[in-house]
Amino acid sequence: MNWILVTILGQLSNGVAFAIDKILLRSAFTRSATYAGLVGLLSSIILVAVPFVRIWPSDGNHWFLAFVTGATFILALWAFFAALARAETTRIVPIVGSLIPIFTLVGSFAFLAERLSDRSFVGFALLIIATIVLSSGKAGKPSSQAIWLSVTSAMLFAVSSVAGKAVYGDAGFFGGFVSTRLFAAFTALFVLTLLDREGGREALSIFIRPKHGGTSKHKQPGATAALLAMVGQSLGALGFVLVQYGISQGSPSIVNAMQAVQYAFLVLLALFLRRRAPQLLGENLTKKALILKISALFVTAMGLFLIV
Repeated sequence: MNWILVTILGQLSNGVAFAIDKILLRSAFTRSATYAGLVGLLSSIILVAVPFVRIWPSDGNHWFLAFVTGATFILALWAFFAALARAETTRIVPIVGSLIPIFTLVGSFAFLAERLSDRSFVGFALLIIATIVLSSGKAGKPSSQAIWLSVTSAMLFAVSSVAGKAVYGDAGFFGGFVSTRLFAAFTALFVLTLLDREGGREALSIFIRPKHGGTSKHKQPGATAALLAMVGQSLGALGFVLVQYGISQGSPSIVNAMQAVQYAFLVLLALFLRRRAPQLLGENLTKKALILKISALFVTAMGLFLIV
């Protein structure tokens, strides 16, 4: 299957997972480390694949890059969720969504010698523009802390993508994916047990409830939130695998720019559910906003056409 089609499917899966994330981050969890840690701990499932790996990273440098790929991904999630906790989604997502492909392009140019054709570069630029328009909305100005967390998150995501591309080039997709996910799981465990123990306790409370009559100072997410988290992370995991495959086979810069597909999906979902979920994007879809976002959908389609 063409890596661009795989990436589109991955970004669509991530779009559904992101919609669930927005619900949970508003109603179920109080610590940004909790959700980032849960994402990373899910990576431990990859242990079952270890016996089937035939090609591992070939040397110390590539093992280090595998560590960088996994660790920076978890830290990027932590910074992203921390930014969301400090500002409106419609201010944070455009910053992160537009900066990730730009930082990735710079990193790929410097360390992977990647060069985009003129046609692909125009498509890349159109997808970034579409990302900003599709994910933006009416909200107050974010704090300087939220902005720096957003920039940090974008830089870490870009580092993870560039380092991951190098690992995949050395060990192949399967060996590279397993090795980087193992480090992601170790990083998540480190975050929840040492860097943010409150987040670790909150994550644990999803699965172990206090005894009857007992009290807990931690917010209890409940069975529905736990189920939503599992569904969301399952879709997110699927999307992640597909996107990582796209990175391994194609351009990391283009793959990250195709996040515009996520936001296009959310716009269409908001249109479909505009009466029941008018604030899925963090704003009501006024006539002016609707025209702008529909125009951005066409920009997304044009950008995809140019990179295919």
